[in-house]
Amino acid sequence: MAVPIAKALGLRVIVTGNARAKERFLAMGVDRYLDYKTENYWDALSEVDHVIDTLGPAEFDHELSVLKKGGRLVSLRTGPNKAFALRHQMGGVKKLLFTLAGSKYDNAARKQGKEYRFLFVRSNGEQLKEITRIVEEQQIRPAIDPHVFSLAQANEALQLVAKGPLNGKVILQL
Repeated sequence: MAVPIAKALGLRVIVTGNARAKERFLAMGVDRYLDYKTENYWDALSEVDHVIDTLGPAEFDHELSVLKKGGRLVSLRTGPNKAFALRHQMGGVKKLLFTLAGSKYDNAARKQGKEYRFLFVRSNGEQLKEITRIVEEQQIRPAIDPHVFSLAQANEALQLVAKGPLNGKVILQL
């Protein structure tokens, strides 16, 4: 979903993924597609403005390495930090814990003149209105795996998600 939204905002988009997903992403309008099985994005890219991390701590150093000075790494997986606690006006103990937990990432980014941010999706009426407008205007539809499971088949659905390969979101029909 991030790709068509980013394209609608006028951004240049580079995606890494497997060979199976390449055509689907190119059809969405990505500017460049890197197959992670044959190319290392950290060798192929540099001076990138923003990276969205969906992989977690194991990729942090590589993701940071492709950013330009002043670039921003936005993580959905690596972990919260002090800035996250401050943005969400968390109390003393949580603020301290998140500061300690994220200090490794904050310090590494700061040393390179870059920024690390942790993003936890939350409902925000104004943002949701803007995203809804983009989704409707661009007629964005999520990819859905052809397997549809009943509630009684939930374990099979979870096994598919865990083992793949997937061609989109898995549906449980109630």
